[in-house]
Amino acid sequence: MNAPGKTTPGSHRLRLAGRVIGLAGWCFSICHSDAAADPESRWLHGFVLVQTGHQLAEQELWPLAMANYAAALNQFEALSVDHPDFQPRLLGYRKADLKERIASAAEAMQPGEHDLEMLYEDVIETAREGASRRYALDFEGSYQFLVRAQWQFEAVLRQCSEGAVQALAKQRAFIEEITSETREDLIRQPDGPLKLHNIEKDFAAAVQIALTDLPSFRPDQIESETETGMSSALFPEALVLQVRGEWYR
Repeated sequence: MNAPGKTTPGSHRLRLAGRVIGLAGWCFSICHSDAAADPESRWLHGFVLVQTGHQLAEQELWPLAMANYAAALNQFEALSVDHPDFQPRLLGYRKADLKERIASAAEAMQPGEHDLEMLYEDVIETAREGASRRYALDFEGSYQFLVRAQWQFEAVLRQCSEGAVQALAKQRAFIEEITSETREDLIRQPDGPLKLHNIEKDFAAAVQIALTDLPSFRPDQIESETETGMSSALFPEALVLQVRGEWYR
C-alpha cells in the first residue's frame, strides 16, 4: 500500500498539473452540482480533490488531506452508482486507493486532529452546496451557504500551522471571491437588500456577532438603484456596495 502522498509513476506530472490548475481547479471542483453534471465533470471534480489531498499529504497535513480524500471517495462512489458503465476499472482502482490513503492518514493523525478533519470536510461540502446554488441562480440560498463556508474556513485556519494556511490560500481566496460575487448578485435582486440583511442578521445571531456591527436595512433611504438602504458605523452608505461582507471575516 502506498503511504499518503507517495508518488506513483507519472504522478509528478499530475501534481504539476494540479498546481497549474490552482484556483480554477478548486473552483471547478466545488462549483458543479453532482446531480446535473455529466460523468466526466464529476470524475474531474473527484480528481481535483485527490490531487489537493496529495499536495496536503506531502506536507503531512493529514487531517486536511484526509478530508479531501474522503470527499473524493464520496464523489467516486456516487459516480459509480449513478453511472455504472463509466470507467468501472479506473473508478474501482481509485476507490480502493483512496480507502488505503484514508486509513493511512487516520493512523498518522494526532487524536486532536480528527475534529479539524471533520470541520474541513464541512467546509468542502458547504462551499460545494453554496456554489451549486449560485450556478442555479439561487443567490439567496447560495449566499446562506457561502457565508457559513467562509466562517467555517476561518475556524479551520485558526487551528492550522502557517504551512497549512499557505497550502489552503487558493481555496480561501476562491471562497472569498465567490461569496463576494454572490453578495453583489443578491443585492441586485428584487428585495435583495432586505434578503441580504436578514441573512447576515440571522447568521450573526447564530454565531453571536454583535448586531451593532451589522448594516441596518432602511428602505426609506433608497433613492436610486445604486443605493441599498443599508447603513451602520461599520457600513457607511457610500461604501456598502464595496464592503462585500467584510464584517464576517
